[in-house]
Amino acid sequence: MTRPRIRAGLALAIALLAFSSYDRAQAPDLTVAGIVERAGRYVEAYEQEFSAVVCEERQVQKLVRPDGSVHRQRTSTSDFLLIKTSSVWMQAFRDVIEVDGKPVRNREDRLRKLFLQPSAKALAQAEAISKESTRYNIGVTRRGVSPLLPIRIVTARLASGFHFTRSGESILFDEFRSPSYLRYMRNGQVGDLMSHGLLVVDPASGRILAAELTADSPLPAFSTTMKVRYQEDPQLKILVPIAMDERYWKPQKPKDDRLEVTSSYVNFRRFQVTTDEKIKAPLPD
Repeated sequence: MTRPRIRAGLALAIALLAFSSYDRAQAPDLTVAGIVERAGRYVEAYEQEFSAVVCEERQVQKLVRPDGSVHRQRTSTSDFLLIKTSSVWMQAFRDVIEVDGKPVRNREDRLRKLFLQPSAKALAQAEAISKESTRYNIGVTRRGVSPLLPIRIVTARLASGFHFTRSGESILFDEFRSPSYLRYMRNGQVGDLMSHGLLVVDPASGRILAAELTADSPLPAFSTTMKVRYQEDPQLKILVPIAMDERYWKPQKPKDDRLEVTSSYVNFRRFQVTTDEKIKAPLPD
C-alpha cells in the first residue's frame, strides 16, 4: 500500500514541476527591457504591414498668438502613405488634394497610382509630389512628419540611444545619444533635437496604443510635441493612427506665434507596393 502512494506522490510532483516550467516558458518578460524589445519587434512588423496602406489625412493648421487667439488657419486633405525606401527607413508621402475647401487641380490619387503601376522613377516622383505639397504648410516647414514617427524609437536600430523606465501602463523614454533621432536644420547647420516622452504599450503583445514625444534642441532653436492615438481598423485588422496633434514653438521667443496642427486619418485601404529603388530618407525639418 505504501509504494503506490509514493509513486503517485512522485508523479504529482513531477507534473507540478513540468507545469511550472511550462508556465514560466510561456509567460512574457514583463521587465522594461522585455517590453521594449517586444514593442520593437511589433513596430518592425507593423511598418511592413502599414507600408502597403494608403489613407486620407485631414489636417487643420493654426498659427496661435501668445494670448491664444488664432492668427492664421489652414485646412487641407491629403492622400497619405508610407513607403519603405531602404532596409531601415520608412518615408512619409503626402499629396494635398484639397486646401481650405477648394480642390487642388489634377491631384486625384496620384501617389497610389504611382505604386500600383510602379516604375524605376516612382519613388523620385512621389518625393517630388510630397515636396510640392509642403507649400501648403504654414509656420514651421515640416517634412517627413508621420504618425508612426514616435513609435520607431523602440526598434532595435534606435532603442540603444534611449533610457527607458516604466510607469503604470506607460513606457517612458529619454534620449541621451548624439546624433539624435530627430534633427533640425538652421542656417544650413544640422543639429540635435533630443526626444523624451511616453508610449502606452500592451506589455504582453508589445502593441502600442498611444504615443507622446517632445523634442528640444539645446540652442534652443525650437521645440516640438506630437501626440498620436492608434485604434484597430475593422477591415485591415491592424492598429492604425486615428489622430495626431503637433505643436511647434520657440522657447526663446515667447511673443512669437506657435504652430498647432491637428490631423485625423480615415479611409484606410491596402494596396501592393512593388519597387526596388532606394532613396535617402530625409531628416524631418
